[in-house]
Amino acid sequence: MNHPFGKEEAASQKQLFGFFCECLRRGEWELAQACVPQLQEGQGDIPKRVEDILQALVVCPNLLRCGQDINPQRLAWVWLLVLEKWLAREKKLLPVVFRRKLEFLLLSEDLQGDIPENILEELYETLTQGAVGPMPDGNPRRESCTPRLSSEAISVLWDLLRQSPQPAQALLELLLGEDDGTGFCHWPLQNALVDLIRKALRALQGPDSVPPGVVDAIYGALRTLRCPAEPLGVELRLLCEELLEACRTEGSPLREERLLSCLLHKASRGLVSLYGHTYAEKVTEKPLRATAWGKVSPDHLDPERAMLALFSNPNPAQAWKVAYFYCLSNNKHFLEQILVTALTLLKEEDFPNLGCLLDREFRPLSCLLVLLGWTHCQSLESAKSLLQTLHRTQDPGCDELLRDACDGLWAHLEVLEWCIQQSRCCKSLLNLPGQVSTVSVQYS
Repeated sequence: MNHPFGKEEAASQKQLFGFFCECLRRGEWELAQACVPQLQEGQGDIPKRVEDILQALVVCPNLLRCGQDINPQRLAWVWLLVLEKWLAREKKLLPVVFRRKLEFLLLSEDLQGDIPENILEELYETLTQGAVGPMPDGNPRRESCTPRLSSEAISVLWDLLRQSPQPAQALLELLLGEDDGTGFCHWPLQNALVDLIRKALRALQGPDSVPPGVVDAIYGALRTLRCPAEPLGVELRLLCEELLEACRTEGSPLREERLLSCLLHKASRGLVSLYGHTYAEKVTEKPLRATAWGKVSPDHLDPERAMLALFSNPNPAQAWKVAYFYCLSNNKHFLEQILVTALTLLKEEDFPNLGCLLDREFRPLSCLLVLLGWTHCQSLESAKSLLQTLHRTQDPGCDELLRDACDGLWAHLEVLEWCIQQSRCCKSLLNLPGQVSTVSVQYS
């Protein structure tokens, strides 16, 4: 081929584009992929034409020429990765529908023996129609514009959850989509799954024998649920109550640890919070009423009473679980709540409960509590009790700066106590609250 003088680069790129198309026609996929990086640097309309070809290879895999060792769907996945890299260099995003459709086709290869062909076609059509995105007016009632699945298709999906949980979960995640406030989520299918889970929970508590795989189906369905951006519906609240009741029932095959692991994923954060709120309402009522409060005033705020009750529990695992859900449902950080509770006990001079609260996991906070609560001490005895409770029992590995400050406060208390014993005539030294305040200012 003769290159026009001065236009050698453009002619070479045009020749490379022709070679790229010829490789695609002959099914020489490796050679075609090797041409892509150079074609992306091409001039004129060559990059746009190559991008259109790459999209066509992904969208229409059945038209590809394949050998015996690879099928059209797997070959299209290879070109999908090439297209993603192409768009990344152009700072563009790959349309979500491309990946979702292709993932469905790949998954359907392993499910052809488990799902009838007509159901697979219905699921693919639903996936295609649902990928158009949210309603343009932002109407939260997206369920009305979402294609519905037949009852037969939903029944097949539930049976698949019982027999093959992992492939069924992957399929449901594709069908449900993502709920990020703007994306598509198949609400009719999610509502149907919630109804099936609740029905299965009632069957677990019934007198009849439970069919095999029902527990695995419940776990699998919970892993796929999405938490909506709008306020949670009544169905999800009832679901959390029934899940909690099923886990607390003696002899139930459901395990709360595994159930929570199914809910702990990005798309279900709201559902975890709802379960935690339900747990805090139902489970903390009994220990809060059964705990002896000692000197703690009944006028304390509920979170403070709750923290004292929970961490007075001799079972650390139970205390942490209830405290986690309690703080989650009240939008409180548990460390902040522990500090507030400890300060309340300190003001009430309830040092036994204060020591109990800070005896295990929260011992590193003790020196900090000494400095925070120092100005609340009303007498030399209360100051000594504070240091004896929180400082003298500290581990050697605590923060050196805080430990040194507490050591200084202890030395000042010893000086004050010696002065009181040796010099009763110095009335000014008896102004203990003022002395304590002066020491606290010096060591703050």
